[in-house]
Formats: sequence, C-alpha cells, structure tokens
Amino acid sequence: MAQQSSAKEVDPEDVSKVIVFLKEVGASSSIPDDCCTNDSYSNILGRHIKVHKIQRGRLICHLSVKPAILNFFDGIHGGAIAAFSERMAIACARTVVAEDKEIFLGELGISYLSAAPRNWKKCDRGCSGV
Repeated sequence: MAQQSSAKEVDPEDVSKVIVFLKEVGASSSIPDDCCTNDSYSNILGRHIKVHKIQRGRLICHLSVKPAILNFFDGIHGGAIAAFSERMAIACARTVVAEDKEIFLGELGISYLSAAPRNWKKCDRGCSGV
C-alpha cells in the first residue's frame, strides 16, 4: 500500500495572488439571470456573426472578435470558437435537413494553436457533405 502524505503548508502570499487573479477574471462574480437560460450563448455570439450567403449545403459568414467573447488575455475565448463552430455546422445542416428533424453534432474537435486578437474578423465558409 502506498504511503499517504499531507500537503505542505501553502504560502499565504501565493494564496493571495491566486485570489486576486480569480477576482480579476470574474470568477467571484455572479452570473446574470439572462445568461442562465437555455441557449443563452446564442444571444452573446449572435451579435458577432454576420451572414453573407446561405445556399443548400453551404453558408458564408464573418465572425468579429469583440470584447464580449474575449478571454483574460485579450484573445478570442476558446468556448466562443467552439460555440461558433457548432452553430455553423448546425446552420449548414439545416439548409439540407427539414426543421422537424432533430440535429445533433456528435463530435467536434478543435485545436487551439493561437487566439484571434481583438477586432479580428474571420470569414468562414461552412459546407456540408451534400
């Protein structure tokens, strides 16, 4: 059986630094009621998407990186990229799948190599396999 050991005493100065960091990134803030509803991220993300063209199996839009979707380091938040990608996939599928059919994105893989900076714009061409 492995020996158990207790953690060493944590330096109070380190604890203070962590608490300050968490407060600065908003970890101690309460979540507004309008963000606690089903699909609330659509309202946040939708303000940053501009649709240019919709065709069967294809759509073209721009994503603008503005403060509401930035992370602590002033780059686009990874969750915003994932939400945008999911919305693009579902919207593109909706151009070929009837409204009464349920759509589920089974898997989404994203590699975060570097964050897009503030005020950056991305043109995305979502395409289905149709």
